Amino acid sequence: MTAADGAALFTDDTALAEALPGYRPRPGQADMAAAVARTIDDGARLVVEAGTGTGKTLAYLLPALASRRKTIVSTATRYLQSQLADKDVPLAQTILGRGFHVTVLKGRANYLCLHRLEVAEGAMDMYSAPRIRAVREWAKTTQTGDIGEFGDPSDGDPIWPRITSTTDNCLGTECPLYDKCWVLHARREAQAADLVIANHYLLFADLTLRESGFGEVLPGADAIILDEAHKLPDIAGRFFGQAISSRQLRDLVRDARAELDALGGDMPDRRAQIDDLSQADRAWTDSLAGGAQTQSWQELATPERIAARDTLIQALAAVTQGFDAVASRSEGMQNLAKRADELATQLDTVTVDNDGERVSWLEIRGSGWIWHSTPLDVASPFARAMNTMPGAWVFTSATLSVKDSLSYFCNRLGVYEAEERILPSPFAYEDNALLYGPQGMPAPASPDFDAAVVNEIVALVNAADGGAFVLCTSYRAVRSYGQALVDAGFSPLVQGQASRASLLADFRADENAVLVATSSFWEGVDVRGRGLRLVIIDKLPFASPADPVLAARFSAMKAAGDNPFMDYQLPQAVITLKQGVGRLIRDAEDRGVLAICDPRLFTARYGGLVRASLPPMALTRKRAIACEFVAQLAPDALANSS
Repeated sequence: MTAADGAALFTDDTALAEALPGYRPRPGQADMAAAVARTIDDGARLVVEAGTGTGKTLAYLLPALASRRKTIVSTATRYLQSQLADKDVPLAQTILGRGFHVTVLKGRANYLCLHRLEVAEGAMDMYSAPRIRAVREWAKTTQTGDIGEFGDPSDGDPIWPRITSTTDNCLGTECPLYDKCWVLHARREAQAADLVIANHYLLFADLTLRESGFGEVLPGADAIILDEAHKLPDIAGRFFGQAISSRQLRDLVRDARAELDALGGDMPDRRAQIDDLSQADRAWTDSLAGGAQTQSWQELATPERIAARDTLIQALAAVTQGFDAVASRSEGMQNLAKRADELATQLDTVTVDNDGERVSWLEIRGSGWIWHSTPLDVASPFARAMNTMPGAWVFTSATLSVKDSLSYFCNRLGVYEAEERILPSPFAYEDNALLYGPQGMPAPASPDFDAAVVNEIVALVNAADGGAFVLCTSYRAVRSYGQALVDAGFSPLVQGQASRASLLADFRADENAVLVATSSFWEGVDVRGRGLRLVIIDKLPFASPADPVLAARFSAMKAAGDNPFMDYQLPQAVITLKQGVGRLIRDAEDRGVLAICDPRLFTARYGGLVRASLPPMALTRKRAIACEFVAQLAPDALANSS
């Protein structure tokens, strides 16, 4: 078979109908599959927005697998990787009538490091011992070393950094257990596979390594398909810049103390240097206390903070020299000296003031921090990075366009000379969805805005009898609206009360549930059926101009004669809004009301552009009409009408 043969399955769809009960042809899916097949055969580039319900996953999987070319599919999260591997790829193989060698490849922090497990066993206390022993038992049976089999590596459990490796602390070929390395095993599997399922963070880690000439993470491929591509520009900014975190420093301190203990504790000078580094880190962290969560270094660079930074760099230099002098004692000491030197260099690099091409800024996270140096333009480095992996590139998402144009996405990421396709959703939005824009809403900056939003939320949720997402643009709004719903007699699920997975499970289990949440629930959430019949959005999701990267980018755009709002901030808000809107209609039978409480949707000069970028829904400005529409979808109303 060829890529074109895979695409042809959507025209002669017997195999699809046999594999998918209730299968119905979708013109957009066939169009996308044909475009993907051409792109793979020609080694070209394709940017395709496939509206919700198009069936984009099969539209790229069938041509890719049928082509028999080495393919990497990259998506946004580990969850989506698992969904591809466990659900979508087996279905594609059934339709094609043959099997393929498929593997999932994740970042090294997802794999058990047997060497670091041994170190952890040597330093375990009464609190960590049961957990570490349980990991050891699991390690005897795992075939992959993927710690997702044992637990959730994103749950913040302090055991994970102790039993996994990073690029900083990995000993490489010097590791005494190198031949049993699970990361190495996973990469060998990827080299042999027909299809590698990766994620965007891993892909960018690979691209930056290739461009620097320091190796690679992913195998070479004939085709690279990037799903959920709307997330790529922001991720690119992280990886084409540099960063150093308090966690890296604290991991260095912890690992150094463990290594000194393992070597007998006979090096008091080295231990004193590590203690000095720990104190310097604390002093630097204390100097940041009380400030905003994100600030540019230009704003933060007081004499006191500059002195604290310099002390931290000097402490790292002392550790480098001290541990280098005793590096012959063990591979661990060599690694620690190297890590301290690299961290000192990184810290010196990220503190360079904004030079017009990048911005130096700090992100405060609880008692920790991350210091970033972020490029203002990611188009040029990404375009160069793509050239290190020649072959076909396919970018797809349900939300890439702004008013029927893909130029914002393509220009921001540097994807030029690509075929561009916008394929609308096959769902009947005009019949099944109603857009409600409340009349008389105060401006979002008004002190009366929150109270007006609460009035709309309470009225709509009452009419719908629940089954609602309240999507907010800030955590402050989540807390405020959540409490208002409690005061009104509801028992809402509120982000922050439990994990994301737990909140979603509780929502799906109750057709009358109400969830109040912010950014992480605007996308990647799939609730089908009448359990979600109302989505309320408080404001248009404009990024804060106080964000240091955004502020620096705006200054650079103004200097170049561009309009930062119209050329950057508004298109980005539209794409984010489309993600939130996309939560409402997930299936051909879904019906519901979308309420957007921001009056700028109608009063601002750009409101028409925003509305034109949304699916074609019926519109009302009257609350009574919106309440009547959604009331008919409540479980009790449907039961009475049947």
